[in-house]
Amino acid sequence: MRNNLEDLTRGFISRPGSEYYGFYEVGCFDCPSFAMFTANDCPRAMDILHHKTFEPSSMQLWCRLARTATSIVDVGAQVGIYSLTAAALRSDIPIHALEPNPYAYARLRIHKNINGFHNIVEHCVAAVSKAGISRLSWNERGWISSGAALFKPEGSPSQDEQVQNVLVEAVRLDDILEGVTLGERPLVKIDVEGAEWSALKGMLKVLEAKPDLLIETFSADFCEHANKILLPLGYQVWTVDEDAMSLCPADRLKPADRQTNNFNQFLSVRGLS
Repeated sequence: MRNNLEDLTRGFISRPGSEYYGFYEVGCFDCPSFAMFTANDCPRAMDILHHKTFEPSSMQLWCRLARTATSIVDVGAQVGIYSLTAAALRSDIPIHALEPNPYAYARLRIHKNINGFHNIVEHCVAAVSKAGISRLSWNERGWISSGAALFKPEGSPSQDEQVQNVLVEAVRLDDILEGVTLGERPLVKIDVEGAEWSALKGMLKVLEAKPDLLIETFSADFCEHANKILLPLGYQVWTVDEDAMSLCPADRLKPADRQTNNFNQFLSVRGLS
């Protein structure tokens, strides 16, 4: 893989704040290096390419969990950072990556193929509680949106941007993973921009395996409902502090504060072992 990365990234030079088009090597996570691509159109690429970081505490936790996970599912994969790190660590198990945004999904496929991560099983679908067709919307700002949602985006678009809409297939996670052996320690990441409650209701069979969960949510309603399901199953909750690189115990799932960088929460019945 190292020679392939050198071939892909040779000749491409980036400077902080500069435009960049092409491949680049990602070596800032606790996993073997892998390649990504940007056409100066991905905010996640800006974080990784120019600042060598992205959700550092969450990624450190994710990589540690991925090493011993018996199955891995990335719900709301976007361009695939979590799926790619998992695949860099684990070639022995399938990694299911769900992403309904067609632009992000296309970039996810590029990343899968240039790295030869054939165990990433990509699904261009939204995770919901009832299968069907849903409308995905986002404010267009000239880059691959990391905030596409199954409802109208928050706020009104300015004069130089517009709301994009696309119809996407919506599927229950239980149906996608039907027949898949989850094993003794499944690992699931959920980042679905406000559709967390629908996603959770569509994975009740998966929850029977009590997967480790990494969840981003800003919804008080979701937290209230999710706590009624997850806490009786024995789940403990930790807030992921990205700045302090630590996990803070919490008595229950709570909505994240948009004024901080601490968007993710970790839930497990196994503790931090």
